[in-house]
Amino acid sequence: MTHMTKTVSTSKKPRKQHSPEFRSEALKLAERIGVTAAARELSLYESQRYNWRSKQQN
Repeated sequence: MTHMTKTVSTSKKPRKQHSPEFRSEALKLAERIGVTAAARELSLYESQRYNWRSKQQN
């Protein structure tokens, strides 16, 4: 899986914006190996996965 991100400057610290393709693949990975393992493997917070899933379902 290619890790497509871009850094966005904010007043506190830069944050990453992940591409829709990356988000979709991350959700699939989480379904296969579990949220915690996928978050650890992809260096994400578990809450990001839940937010992405909610947005994808809308």
